[in-house]
Amino acid sequence: MSGDSERQRNIDALRPVYEAWARGDDWRAGFDVYGPQMTWGWSEEFPDIHGTFDDPQEAAERMGIWLSQWDNWRCEAEEYIPAGDRIVVIARYRGTGSGSGVEVDTPGAHVWTMREGRAIGVMVFSDRAKALKWAGLAVG
Repeated sequence: MSGDSERQRNIDALRPVYEAWARGDDWRAGFDVYGPQMTWGWSEEFPDIHGTFDDPQEAAERMGIWLSQWDNWRCEAEEYIPAGDRIVVIARYRGTGSGSGVEVDTPGAHVWTMREGRAIGVMVFSDRAKALKWAGLAVG
């Protein structure tokens, strides 16, 4: 498979994840794109949950901690940027604070590491420039 078609295959594999996340559901669902040994990571920008986790149960617990702070949390993909075996997804986070009712609408990004159309890792960022740098892309 050519490099361009492999990149498109990886992007297409991620689209159903972001379609569900944009609706604010299926946060804990296993998508076909998730590889069996996938790692989940949150940058230091997420102090309550940061770190990289190989254990799916521990990653799910971290996600649960984050989601418990929100009445409605959504993540919308705005752009998919190929970077070798990685796909940077420029995203927008939206939600309503649990209890406070404060509305949040803020930029973010995810860096997915892909192998043969399956995700072997994802790192979550709130700072898009940090995500691009982490993926090895120049930030101008």
